[in-house]
Amino acid sequence: MGDIRVAIIEDHSLTRIGMRSSLNEQEGIQVVGDEATADNGLKLLQSTKPDIAIVDIGLPDRDGIWLVQQFRESLVSETAAQTKVMMLTSFAKEQMVLAAFAAGADSYCVKTIKFELLLEALHITHEGQSWIDPAIARIVLKHTRQGAAAVKPNATQTVAISAIDPEQASILQADPLTNRELQVLELIVQGYSNNEIAQKLYLSLGSVKVYVRGVLNKLCASDRTQAAVLALRAGLLN
Repeated sequence: MGDIRVAIIEDHSLTRIGMRSSLNEQEGIQVVGDEATADNGLKLLQSTKPDIAIVDIGLPDRDGIWLVQQFRESLVSETAAQTKVMMLTSFAKEQMVLAAFAAGADSYCVKTIKFELLLEALHITHEGQSWIDPAIARIVLKHTRQGAAAVKPNATQTVAISAIDPEQASILQADPLTNRELQVLELIVQGYSNNEIAQKLYLSLGSVKVYVRGVLNKLCASDRTQAAVLALRAGLLN
């Protein structure tokens, strides 16, 4: 296995340089380039085709959503899909959180994330799974409860929250989540541990593990984070 090749598109110089230096110090990770604008970032992604692209949603010329969409549209779908996208956003701005989720990135991190968690998210994303910060999950959950179907990242563009694929939808239709599984799923999305879920729902830890396993199986999710992403995208929690 070779190094994980990472590209960083972030306009804040100190953040970008610090992230680049810290990642390059990690064994098995190589930063292939970094840029401060969406236009230059697009060229970087097209020329290097990294394993992971860390993209700030709030870039000075265009937003990160545009960058990701343009990159994926400019290449053969199989080639573009080889680059996993970790979107950086500010949890303090609800509109930008929703826009980041709507962009269809593979993972979602707040900009204040500790480096240890960023590194964990990077490895999880590289393995083909999703990583979503609990702060982002809570805001998206609040949004889905309000019944909104789209967000506007700027005055000229509307980005809808992507749904799950037809195969996953058909599996859920054939074997829907029970009311108890939905309760457990909601707490998973909010970032609660199995022990905390057991306390909140007055269940034994063993029962919670059974329900969590059932949720993962029905959602065809490999882990709790992926289940949270699929649940939010499918609008399962209203």
